[in-house]
Order: sequence, then structure tokens, then C-alpha cells
Amino acid sequence: MLKLDSISKSFDEKPVLQNISLEIEEGERFSLLGQSGCGKSTLLRLIAGFESPDQGKIWIEGNEVSSLPVEKRPVGLIFQNYALFQHMTVYDNIAVGPRIKKLSESEISKQIDELLEITHLKELKNSYPQNISGGEAQRVALARAVINRPKILLLDEPLSALDPSLRQHLREELVEMQKTLGITFLFVTHDQEEAMSMATHMCIMEKGIIKQTGTPADLYERPESSFVAKFLGEINCLVGTVEQQIGNLVTISLGENGKIQLLSESNEIKNNRCYVRPEKIFFDTGKEQKEPVNSLEGTLVSIDFFGSYTRYQIQLTDGTLFKLSLHHRKPKQHKHFIGDSVRVLFPISDVFQIHEN
Repeated sequence: MLKLDSISKSFDEKPVLQNISLEIEEGERFSLLGQSGCGKSTLLRLIAGFESPDQGKIWIEGNEVSSLPVEKRPVGLIFQNYALFQHMTVYDNIAVGPRIKKLSESEISKQIDELLEITHLKELKNSYPQNISGGEAQRVALARAVINRPKILLLDEPLSALDPSLRQHLREELVEMQKTLGITFLFVTHDQEEAMSMATHMCIMEKGIIKQTGTPADLYERPESSFVAKFLGEINCLVGTVEQQIGNLVTISLGENGKIQLLSESNEIKNNRCYVRPEKIFFDTGKEQKEPVNSLEGTLVSIDFFGSYTRYQIQLTDGTLFKLSLHHRKPKQHKHFIGDSVRVLFPISDVFQIHEN
């Protein structure tokens, strides 16, 4: 569907994108995720045709579009502020593209009525943008973009202008509408949760390069760099020395904090750092475990409530802070207080290493 081949771009001799190669399949919801200034919006503008690459080529459905002007590219674009015409009704905003193409009004009306049904805007057909909500404005922008039948729809921070309480609902709406429309979505965001909840595949960018591409689960569970591991949620890093390896079972000494074990996918351990996500850790309640677990002891130094989960910070013997997140699936059976001595457990299968170059 979309192929980027060795794309580079600089502004005032400052590299913004460096040798970007990427392929996106038809029907995907693909996210470009990264911190502000990493180059993701520039990449979107190159695909749309607002900028030209210094080197490299862009292909859509097997056709090279690198030198095509914006209006001749089979793409739709939704801007961060939606850019609706305030003096036009919802209907007339959506009709702009087909009218430029000189379609008959009867055909335009038929297409718009279908889209109003899909986007749940039927009752707002004759309303003006200043009289509708942010979520409704987003749906109008979506309808206006897809009525031209683009092969791929580009969305630049599509939810960033909305209230947090509305964003979760609209994420779900966007996903459902994309499935109904069958159009490939490529969206830019700096919000990790937004990317992981909406995307079928995603890539993480840093300083103009792609750090890793894959499914949200792949990137979260199997990060290929410490940057990706830390960027996608909280993580604990433990530093020690390899004590022994028997088969794929590795024992690592953490000095005065004790020892932990992990399962290595490689016969050669390349570094002394290992990682475990806070939600993989739990307090020892004395219950027998069904799988091999690691244990660490320390002092509980902070408790932070976040609604759906509580995050605990445990200070290990050497002063290292170790985070644990417990989701509130059922009423608490064991209470813990700041200053308590605690023992925490985590399966050896949830500890991983990152073999960076």
C-alpha cells in the first residue's frame, strides 16, 4: 500500500529525517509515535506532498508519487485543528471535494448521506462548525477527507485538541469507522496509550530515525532498545553481573539486593542489565506459585493512586527504587503502608534483556 524507500529530509542543513524506510499494508491503522520534534509530522507532510524529500522515494499502491503535487496524490489529510469552514454547514463542508471534482449534486447528496450515517452525524447535517462539539467536528473532518475515496488517510495528532474524557471514546469511534470504511489510516501521535490502543502496527521514532517497527504488543513486550522500552510505559532496570548460565536459564547477581534469574533467547549474554515491567510484579502473600519466580526485598517508600491501578515504589537494599503496579481487579485483601518491609515476586519469564549495538 505505502512504501517509503530511504527517505531523508533536512531544513537549513539540519537533518530532520534520516534514511527512513517503511512499508504499510492495505487496511492497517499505522501509528508514527515519538516525542515532539522527532520528525513524524514532517514524514506525514512528505507523504501528503506538502514537502519534497531530499532523497528517497514514496510509493502508493505500486505507483511512485514522490514528485506528484498534493492534489494528485491518493491521500486524505486531517489536520490537528480540523480546518473546517466556519461559514459552511456540515453538509457543505463535506461536499467541498466532490464539488471541486464537479460531481452531480444528486451523487454528492447520496455519498454524503451514506457518510453521515457511518459517522453518526445525520442529525447535524445543517449545523455549523461553531455549534458542534470537538468530537463531532472531528467526525466532520473525517467524512470530508474520506468522501474523496483516498487510498490512505493521514491524521496528524487527531485527538490532541480534545478533552481527556472525550479522547477514549473517540479512539474507539475512529477504530470502528476505519473498519467500516476500509481505508488505510496513518496517524501521528506522541501519546503512547493512544498509539497502542488504536494501531494495528506502529513505529517509534527518535531524532529522525525509526527505532523499531511492529505490533504494539511486540514493541511493548520485546523492545529492541532501552529507548523503546522506556518510551512505552514504565519499566524497572536492574544492573548486576552474570553468575552462571545453564541452557537458557541465566542467574544474575544484584549484589546486596540478592539474585534473579531470566530466560535468555541467546546463548551469549551481552550485557548486565535486565528489565521487568511494573505490572508484572506482585506482593508475596505466601501463596504457592505455579511457575518459577524471582523475589526481592525492600522498604515501601511511596504509594500513588491512579484510579484503575496503584503504583508502589520499593527501595531495595542498595537504594535502587523498584516500581510495582497493581490494577484494581478486586477488593484489596492485603494492605501495605509506607515504611513496611515487603517482599515482591515476579516470574522469571517476565524478565528480559535488550541487546543493543
